[in-house]
Amino acid sequence: MKHSIRIIGLLLGLLLLAACPLSVGAINSGAEHSYMVEDDYDQSIIPKTYQFDYVIDGLFDGVKLSTPQDLFISGKGELFIADTGNNRILRMDARGQLLATYTVAGDKAFSSPKGVFVDKNGYIYVADTNNKRIVKLTDSGELVATIVRPESDLISEDISFEPTKLMVCNNGLIYVIVGKEFMSITQDNEFMGYFGSEKIPFSLSNMLVNLFASDIQKQKLTKVQPSSYNNFALGADGLVYAVANKSTGQIKKITSVGENIYEEKFYGEYVYNQSNVLVPPNYADVAVDQNGIIFVCESNSRKIYQYDRKGNSIAVFGGEGTTEGYFSMPVAVDVNAEGHVFVLDSDRGAVQVFSSTAFMGQVLDALNLFENGKYDEAYTAWNEIVRLNAGYPLAHDMLGTIEYKRKNYTAAMEHFEISGNQEDYGEAYGEQMHDLITKNFAVVAIGLIVVVLAAAWGLGKLKKVVDKWNRQLFHIAGD
Repeated sequence: MKHSIRIIGLLLGLLLLAACPLSVGAINSGAEHSYMVEDDYDQSIIPKTYQFDYVIDGLFDGVKLSTPQDLFISGKGELFIADTGNNRILRMDARGQLLATYTVAGDKAFSSPKGVFVDKNGYIYVADTNNKRIVKLTDSGELVATIVRPESDLISEDISFEPTKLMVCNNGLIYVIVGKEFMSITQDNEFMGYFGSEKIPFSLSNMLVNLFASDIQKQKLTKVQPSSYNNFALGADGLVYAVANKSTGQIKKITSVGENIYEEKFYGEYVYNQSNVLVPPNYADVAVDQNGIIFVCESNSRKIYQYDRKGNSIAVFGGEGTTEGYFSMPVAVDVNAEGHVFVLDSDRGAVQVFSSTAFMGQVLDALNLFENGKYDEAYTAWNEIVRLNAGYPLAHDMLGTIEYKRKNYTAAMEHFEISGNQEDYGEAYGEQMHDLITKNFAVVAIGLIVVVLAAAWGLGKLKKVVDKWNRQLFHIAGD
């Protein structure tokens, strides 16, 4: 019997494993639908969110893009591409019409530039990687300044200053990724420190090794290092949005003092790579629109993941392929003021441009209403979205949150149950119980007193019965 139960349990386990959301990648967001990833890694199919508009084929001055590594949209809406393999920076309009080509800075030609950024004043910054420098240019290509390895004892000697990605804040401070380091440098080439660094967790084993191991043994041990950053973007709110190589918390929203204020959780999903090995997401780039909506491009699944200000999944689109709407190797993403999404495909040497569908437009409008505190309007908007797609978890989460703010806890629990949001469901349930007890305190108190008195009376009666039985059992005389 026990053996049979074990077999049944094993079969059920295998069935659950087959349905497990870790078999991610089964859904390919094609032409007719997108999907979203919930916190339990489950995938919910939703209406199509972004549609292919047009492609910038990457042929400029008769030369095709070669392993381009970065894409940036300036305040004027112009596109800048780091055409790494061709040692040049390209500047074009939103339709891909070439406006300028930059190949030199001062008397030195670019060598494998991997990053480009344009500040609010229109100055162009280039991470001239193999030349181990950052250059600042005017829009006509004139050299304004050169940033090289800063003089500082805080920079390890084994770090080669080969900048890959860079960004300039409104105060002029330059943020740059050099290898695994995320550092800040002034316009005068002064090192200001490492930015967004994480604390390495305490390790008892490492402490014991440092106390008792020999120098040779210590050298053979792997050094524990904080996670490295792949890319970052400057938001309209002045915050730094970054993607890092981590098991959780891969997306970060970093304040000016280096503190991450984005929810620390797992973002994205595991997928099978070309070797049929299940691998975690590897985010190549991040972009943020004017309303704080985050886009990240993931190199393993070749998809674009979209999140709101609080880390909720909005949509996933794209995937591996060579047709419109799919990517061979997305390496950079950016969003212009009109909300068009630009994705740079390094292997194809092209940029695909997407626009939001009517459904996504409604979602973004509803999110903006909610974020601006217009809860009544947002409630109407989210209900309309539920009418179009009854199972969209984000819509039910938003409706549940609004009902929670209105103190309609029963309605909030209903929405959280549909969305699978157990944490907020528990909070709504707790508030509902608190209100119930508070409003009926007198009744509850009297009920408790009655229960206590009844229990005491019952125990007294029970004691008399037990005593009587004992006297009869042991033939003890008495009343």
